Amino acid sequence: MRHVIFTILVSLMVVGLAPMRAQAAELCNETSFVVQVASGWPVEGGVALQGWERVRPGECENLADEVSLDSDQPVFFYAQTSAAYLGGVREWRGNVPLCVDETDFEVVASTRCAALGLASRDFMIREGAQRERTVLVEPGEFGSRAQIAGIQRLLESAGYAISSVDGFEGRGTRQAVRAFLNDQDLSSRPPAPELIDALEAYALERNTQSGVTICNDAIGDISAVIGHRVDDVWQSRGWWRLHSGECARLLAAHLETANAYFYAERIDNSTGERRPMIEGEQNFCVAPARFVAEGRDNCSDRGYGTAPFRSIPDPENGGVRIHVDDTDFAPSAQLNP
Repeated sequence: MRHVIFTILVSLMVVGLAPMRAQAAELCNETSFVVQVASGWPVEGGVALQGWERVRPGECENLADEVSLDSDQPVFFYAQTSAAYLGGVREWRGNVPLCVDETDFEVVASTRCAALGLASRDFMIREGAQRERTVLVEPGEFGSRAQIAGIQRLLESAGYAISSVDGFEGRGTRQAVRAFLNDQDLSSRPPAPELIDALEAYALERNTQSGVTICNDAIGDISAVIGHRVDDVWQSRGWWRLHSGECARLLAAHLETANAYFYAERIDNSTGERRPMIEGEQNFCVAPARFVAEGRDNCSDRGYGTAPFRSIPDPENGGVRIHVDDTDFAPSAQLNP
């Protein structure tokens, strides 16, 4: 797991060639999320990269306009959900590491993102006829119902009661929409795109600062885990893999107190060496790969290792943002005599 707990795999749909070839690469969003898309294509000196293009649920956008679909140039895409949603960032990605910035950007870059002050993301590659149309989906496969599913998802993120995100507008969805409109002093329901925009803006204001976010200011990759209470039980879970310059939200709940802990390990990509974080305060259970462990006692008896977690700082506006760098980790064994 790279930098989120819930990474939704991308499904890429390829349509047949029409009599007239498209003049741009079309990307369609058939998910229940508002997504931000970065695109790229090879140019002299590296890869031309640009983002972020916002695509609402149920909509399509033409991207990478400078690529001729009659050529053999590949197109690269990476998509992630808007920050309006709790529960971690969802990604649609591939295995080609390229550079992005946190805000809107246009850059020609190679893979040396950190040297440019940029983060790295793993882009999908589209070649040949595949470039004409790419469809982002999620396991629900909403298709033509994506717009309604998107409204339901945003209502849920904005704190309104939704029984399920299914893309069917029943009584519960209509009641939740009316409640939102009343709270916003809106007399009538706007068209779906405007409703999505209003819901996203409200959810962004409500949720962006919530939870525990960790940022990797170290030179190389780190992997991070979180420890917190779920009802009356302590739970630890991870790992989030973060490239240098990346941030990830490890916990999305609205925090009232600093009743959560975190741990990370610095990873040497060339040797695989993992350097533990120092100055931890409370031991929690951990496992070598992706895991969820309930309780923090008797870890070895249950097949887990242990690691010393640090307490998070006191939250502000329901959340905390933690930066770690190379000084937070034990020295490399390679440097020891």
